Amino acid sequence: MIGAIVDSGDLVRVIWVSLVAGIGVTAVFGFAILGGTRAMEHGRDGRPIEATLFGVVGAVAMAAVIAAIVLGIIALVNK
Repeated sequence: MIGAIVDSGDLVRVIWVSLVAGIGVTAVFGFAILGGTRAMEHGRDGRPIEATLFGVVGAVAMAAVIAAIVLGIIALVNK
């Protein structure tokens, strides 16, 4: 009876996508935090090149997190 109601292929796809999104977005957000904090530390220590590089890493990672949020909202709205 349950097999007729729930498509197992779709269920596996939902589980796989949610794991990838959950772990992936969390890891990218971690890089955003790392980039921001290290950029501030290196900036205070007078190391502008390292501060700039970590700032770029933080900005790119934050842009990726925002893009993931926007894509998630678009997917919800279109369903």
